[in-house]
Amino acid sequence: MTRALFNALSLIKVFGAALVMTSHYAGTYFSASFYSYGTGCFFVVAGYYALNWERSRGIYYVLKRLVRLYPAYLLAILVYLFARTIPLEEWPVLVSHHLAFLLTTSDQATVFALNPPFWSLPVFFTFFALVACLPRFVPRAWQVLALMIMSAAAVALGLGQWRNGYLELLVWPLHLYAFWLGGWLGHLAHFSPNGMRHRYTLLAAMLMVGIVVCGATYETLVQAVFYGETYAYRGAMVLAYSALFWCVSRSPLILGRLAVLNFLGIISFGVYLFHSLPPLWLQTLLPAVPAAIISVVLSMALAWFSWRYVEAPLQRFCKPRLARWHARRQQSTS
Repeated sequence: MTRALFNALSLIKVFGAALVMTSHYAGTYFSASFYSYGTGCFFVVAGYYALNWERSRGIYYVLKRLVRLYPAYLLAILVYLFARTIPLEEWPVLVSHHLAFLLTTSDQATVFALNPPFWSLPVFFTFFALVACLPRFVPRAWQVLALMIMSAAAVALGLGQWRNGYLELLVWPLHLYAFWLGGWLGHLAHFSPNGMRHRYTLLAAMLMVGIVVCGATYETLVQAVFYGETYAYRGAMVLAYSALFWCVSRSPLILGRLAVLNFLGIISFGVYLFHSLPPLWLQTLLPAVPAAIISVVLSMALAWFSWRYVEAPLQRFCKPRLARWHARRQQSTS
């Protein structure tokens, strides 16, 4: 992976994580409304990785994804069980559903019992399972459009309320367009210095400001522009994140060595998992501003700890063994 590509994806992931944290901390600490659907950033990035960069398919691909996601997720489950002082008699049911990426429950109370952002993990997992079953191909614009129409139809027909909102936990049919859009944009994007212009940097900055403004005024936007349909607003935000990815991929700023940005990009998944923890401890102890600042720092510290002592060591252990298993499997079938 080129430095420019890694920088571009890191920036999108960090921006998405910051938006998610802002959304949750604004309501928790300041009783303010902010919602920009920052999770859409991660959907677009995941689509890029899976439909462009990834070469493997089948069970090997699924296992690689589990090696990347499961360690931090398991740690987060354990930490939230203790932090929320869940009674021991409730542990078996909660743990079993969470170990299955919440795909075994349609009970919203279970989905949000430990950490509300966990709702998106079954969406990611069902997408990865779908990709594992597909041959390698090139995403096309007409496919993105078809998936967007299918998603809009599902919302119009009220399918999102099926089994108490269970359909929201699956990539099909509500969210798949976001992943496909990331894959299509990744196919179009060429990270070449010759195609980069500073005007794209300006456009990217303007999009970021616009996204933040939308997040701060989303209640008005949903009613005035999207006729009260929140999912339409979310779809529009995914388009904004895709435009941001396109502009960032053409900004000369991503050509440099951006060590801090890359570090934040690496721990962004951990921040996504752990940022709901600090408010459990700080909300009633400190004034809003210092509590929010400390929460950001603690979230990053927890994410770094998870990466340094759990995720990275397990990846170093599992990846070469998994690769050797895959090579032996290919030899035995050839």
